[in-house]
Amino acid sequence: MYKGLFWLADDKLITFKIECAADGAPAVSDLRYNSRRGDSFTHKATWDEAARNQPREIRSKDWNHFPRGRVEVKAKKVTVYHNPAFETPDIKQMILDEFALVDDSLTVRFVSDYSYHYKVLIK
Repeated sequence: MYKGLFWLADDKLITFKIECAADGAPAVSDLRYNSRRGDSFTHKATWDEAARNQPREIRSKDWNHFPRGRVEVKAKKVTVYHNPAFETPDIKQMILDEFALVDDSLTVRFVSDYSYHYKVLIK
């Protein structure tokens, strides 16, 4: 099971994920978080690493160019915050598969987030 960040580019998920236990504890203890509070990862600060192996047309875009989301895990409860563009069964299944969240003991909730943070930059 993993928690982390994702973007959807050309119908493909780009992920930055961390292996974790069902309570959300990371499998490795020496993570260097990049959020202000130092307890999570941000899309902006993580984009370059997440997109490193993508084609130039994708990795050259800004972090907020593509629809994005986040997987959080706490106490066997998974919350997937995401841009409303992810509100399709196929994309939800891609996220479940990519983050290894297909487990009957987990409660998974998808939350379409209409906030400014998940809006897509259109140039």
